[in-house]
Amino acid sequence: MKNQYSIFVTFLLATVFMYGCSSLQLVSSWKQASTPRQTGKKILVVFHTKRLPNKMIGEEAMVQTLRNMGYQADPIGDRLASPTSYADEQSLNRAVATLGYDLVLSVVSTSEKTSTYIPGTTYYAPVGGYGGYYHFYHYYYSLRQTPGYIETDYRVFYETSLYDITRSAGNQLLYTSTSESYDSNTTALDGDLCKVITKDMMKKGIL
Repeated sequence: MKNQYSIFVTFLLATVFMYGCSSLQLVSSWKQASTPRQTGKKILVVFHTKRLPNKMIGEEAMVQTLRNMGYQADPIGDRLASPTSYADEQSLNRAVATLGYDLVLSVVSTSEKTSTYIPGTTYYAPVGGYGGYYHFYHYYYSLRQTPGYIETDYRVFYETSLYDITRSAGNQLLYTSTSESYDSNTTALDGDLCKVITKDMMKKGIL
C-alpha cells in the first residue's frame, strides 16, 4: 500500500514541473517570540484540501523540500489514517507522538470563485459602398456593438501553521502564515507554496 501511494504521488509530483510559475504571494506571517530554530526535529506534514490529488502533491512536495533542507519529514497520508478518522485532536496527537514526531506542519487550502460582468462597447465603424449620383464610391459610418461577457477569477488561500506537539500543555503554535494567489492552477500552486513558505521560515529562524 505504501509503495502504491509513493508511486502515485511521484507521478503527480512530476506534473507540477509542467506548469511553470504561479502567482502565489506571501501575505503575512508570524513567529512565536524566542522560538529557536527547529534543527533535528521530526516533522509530519498535513495538507487539508478538497481534492485528494492536490493533498498528495502538496504533502509530498513539502516533504521533499524539508528533506532537502536536512529535516526528517513524512506526509501524513503515508503514515497515518485521515485526521478526521480520530475521535478528537488529542487522539490524533497521541498517534502522531507515538511515531516519534515533534512537529506538525499543517496547510489549509481554500478557494473562492468570483465573477465580474464586463459590459460591451459601442462604436462607429466606416463602411464603404457605391451609391448616390454616378455611382461614386463613398464611406458612411455604421453603429457597431460588442457583446458583454462574464470574467471569472479564482482566488486561492493557504494558511500554513507549524505546531510543537511535544508540550504537555497541548499543541503550541510556533509559526503561521497566509498566502494567496489568483491562479486556478492549484497543482502549480501547491509546489510553489513549499518554496515560499520554507524560505520565509528560514528567514524567521524557524527552520
